[in-house]
Amino acid sequence: MAAAPPQMRRIPTEQFFDLRNWSADKAEDYGGKASMIVHTMMLSKLEQIKQVTTELHDGNMILIDFTPLTSDQETLHKILAELERAVADIDGDLVGVSQKWIVVAPNGVRVSRKKMSN
Repeated sequence: MAAAPPQMRRIPTEQFFDLRNWSADKAEDYGGKASMIVHTMMLSKLEQIKQVTTELHDGNMILIDFTPLTSDQETLHKILAELERAVADIDGDLVGVSQKWIVVAPNGVRVSRKKMSN
């Protein structure tokens, strides 16, 4: 049986991509089934760690905005300790990429500690 021809994808014609009015629900899905999903989430309470660990065990990556916790250092430290344990359990990776964002990666994925340069 012959392999199916590759699917054609719509390529945006705009030279400039204006992110001010962009939202994820308007984004076009260019791919089929993926081996990993990259999620984003706003982390505001300890109970959300279970969702993060489930995604890690499923082999997915999470970009976490912890802005709501910046004023509650005690809860933030508890959450980071829980995330560190979860990542260590699966031999994943956890990296702060800014003062309010961290990347949590599953087994087999490492996040560079160096910023790319020109």
